[in-house]
Amino acid sequence: MSEHKFIFDILSPKVKTTLCEQLDDLYVSLSSLLDTMKVTLQQLLFVRIYLTDAANQMSIVKSHKLYQELLSEAAVSYIEQPLVDGSKVALNVLFLNEENIEKEGTPDMMKVTFSEGKMLFHTVRYSAAEIEGLDAEAQTKAAFAKHCAWLEEEGMTLLNDCHRTWLYVRDVDRHYAGVVKGRNDVFAEQGLTPSTHFITSTGIEGCSDDTQAIVSADFFSVSGTSDADVKYLQALEYLNPTYEYGVAFERGTSLTLAGERLHLISGTASIDKYGKCLYHGDVLAQTERLFLNIEQLLVDAGASLSGMKYLVVYLRDVADYSVVDAYLKEKFPNIPALITLARVCRPEWLIEVETIAVS
Repeated sequence: MSEHKFIFDILSPKVKTTLCEQLDDLYVSLSSLLDTMKVTLQQLLFVRIYLTDAANQMSIVKSHKLYQELLSEAAVSYIEQPLVDGSKVALNVLFLNEENIEKEGTPDMMKVTFSEGKMLFHTVRYSAAEIEGLDAEAQTKAAFAKHCAWLEEEGMTLLNDCHRTWLYVRDVDRHYAGVVKGRNDVFAEQGLTPSTHFITSTGIEGCSDDTQAIVSADFFSVSGTSDADVKYLQALEYLNPTYEYGVAFERGTSLTLAGERLHLISGTASIDKYGKCLYHGDVLAQTERLFLNIEQLLVDAGASLSGMKYLVVYLRDVADYSVVDAYLKEKFPNIPALITLARVCRPEWLIEVETIAVS
């Protein structure tokens, strides 16, 4: 059993054959993990499914026993971000090793009540009919509006209770500016400013199963936290505040939940304290720098790289896979990692990494 209450893992299929055979393999792996970690499906809080071709694969996933018997008991997100190891599907899973957990809702809107409050996991995936005529800015605003409406129903607010977002953007090179404008406008309306705080986030290339949708969004909100439970992370000698170059997100957030300190680190790239990209064209040097940035954010949290529980790595160029994979195996051999093909929001950034550490 894990020494921590929050248990994270990355599950990739051992076989690289058909989608159904890979789903079968993941069914066995997740069932084995439940037994090994001595946790139950009631304690499975969240799963993100990574796919190589969501438009063709998601209906197969939802009809498979992996989803029907296991994954659908939790909050579920999915995203098309091709896996560069040759897999068609992979899972990022989160458990909470507590006894008295209640879950209510559907996989795309799951409320989890636990000893200290409640957590909301919310996935917004659009159908073509929902977003007809809406550009990236409008789709972003609509996604936040959906989450804000749920927060209001629960007596919560975006300002006080939302601690992590993921914004996935089809053709990010073209549409990211609209996403930034939409998010900035929502935050201004909701009271999130440079003098208050923003929200830890990843904004990255990613697609849903509807080919007309530009934006997909995931939200994680928590009630029951006090000001002492939350710290927004900085490393000003290494990374500048994001608002200095026109975007609105926190570099990281430390959050006390269930007696543990979770350090939520935004998607982090090779950037300096002036907001400039470092090491143009050199993926290895960019990788080294981004982990230095993450390390310094964790120092601000009183934590370290050794506390990281998983890594999700986003590559712009599939040809960089072998270099990055070798680096991770050398530097972080015991930390589960998932490497996907997903363009970062600036073309000069070849790689971005997000993580959660625990202390």
